[in-house]
Amino acid sequence: MVYRELGKTGLKLFPLGIGTVRLPIKNDDFSDVDYEKAINVLRHAIDSGINYIDTGFTYHYNGNGEKAVGMALKDGYRQKVNLGAKLPLWLCNSLEECKDMVEGQLKRMNTDCFDLYFIHALDSESWKKAKSLNILGYIEELKNKGKIKYIGFSFHDNFDVFKEITDSYKWDFCLIQLNYLDTEYQAGIKGLEYAYSKGMGVLIMEPLKGGQLAQEPPENIKEIWNKGEVKRSTVQWGLDFLYNRKEVTCVLSGMNTFEMIDENVAYAENAYPNCISDHDIRLYDEVKEKLTKLIKIPCTRCRYCMPCPFGVDIPANFEYYNTGYMYETIDFTKKFYNRTIFNPKRSTNCTGCRTCVDKCPQNIDIPQFLRKISDEWVIN
Repeated sequence: MVYRELGKTGLKLFPLGIGTVRLPIKNDDFSDVDYEKAINVLRHAIDSGINYIDTGFTYHYNGNGEKAVGMALKDGYRQKVNLGAKLPLWLCNSLEECKDMVEGQLKRMNTDCFDLYFIHALDSESWKKAKSLNILGYIEELKNKGKIKYIGFSFHDNFDVFKEITDSYKWDFCLIQLNYLDTEYQAGIKGLEYAYSKGMGVLIMEPLKGGQLAQEPPENIKEIWNKGEVKRSTVQWGLDFLYNRKEVTCVLSGMNTFEMIDENVAYAENAYPNCISDHDIRLYDEVKEKLTKLIKIPCTRCRYCMPCPFGVDIPANFEYYNTGYMYETIDFTKKFYNRTIFNPKRSTNCTGCRTCVDKCPQNIDIPQFLRKISDEWVIN
C-alpha cells in the first residue's frame, strides 16, 4: 500500500483517513450514535488499511464520537492505528478547563497517548485566546509527559491568519478545508503549499464539501467528466484532485458504511502525486465554473452550529436548498422538504437568536439564509 510522510515527523499515513463527524446514528438523531455499527465501521476501516482516525469532542456532541472511537479501539485495534484528537478552545475559558478536557478525552478513548493533537478550528479570535492561555506551553508539557506525540492545528479563517499562525510555532502538521471548489477559500491551495514549504504535514477535511461533490451530478457536469482520459466516479474525481498534490499527506472522509470505505480505499491505493493528466486537470476548472454558480449556501454540514435551541436542523435545511439547485430538482426537493415529519426542524422555527453564527467556520449568516429558505421554499 502507498503511504505518505507527515511532514518531518517520520510518521507514515495511508493517504485516506477516516473522520468521525458522520458516524452511524439512530432515529435521525445526530447525538444518538449507533455504537455497534460505528465500532464495526471503524474496525473495518482499520482492517482495510486505513491507519489514521480523526475525532473531536463536538463530533456527535459532548464526546459521543470520541466514545465510539474508544470502544472501537479496544481488542488490540489501538495498536494498529494513529489517533488524532482536538482541543475545542471555544468550550474552555481557562487552562484548567483545557486540562479537564484533555484528560476526559484520554479517558473516553481508552488511551494513554494521542498520536496527533490539534488545537481545534483556529481563527484570528481563537488564536488570541490560545496565546493568552499559553495553550502551546501546555501542549508541549503534554508532549513531554508522553500524552501526545505530534502538535498541530485545524483551521478556519483567511490565508493571512493561516500564515501568521503557521509562522508562530514549529508545528508538525495542520488540517485545512480543501476541495476542487474551495481552492481559494480559507487557507486554500496557497495555504497548502505554504505549510508544505515549512515542512509541515497537511491533512485535508471536507474533500467532497460535506458530501455535495459525491452526489450524482446533473447531465451538464457528467458531460464534462466524461471527457476525461481516465474514467472516474464522481467521488474519485473529488478525491484524486487532492491525491494529485504532493503537499497532501492524508485526506479525511466521514465514511459510515463498509461500501464507502471499500470504494474509497480502492481509490487511495492508486493515489500518487501527479496521478492526473494535464488534460484531466483542466476539467476541474470547467466543472467548478458551473457548480459554483449553482451552490447557494457554502455549508459543509460540519454541524458546529448545532444544536439549535429552537430545534432547527440547520445543515439539513441548507442541504435541501443546495441540492435542489445543484441537481436541478427544485420541485421534487421542495416537496420532500415540506413533509410534515420535518416541521420541528424546518427553517420557520428560527427566531434569529444568532447563537449559531459565531460557531460557523464558514462565516455564514445562518439566520439570513434560513429566512430566505422560509420565504422561497415553505409551502403554506
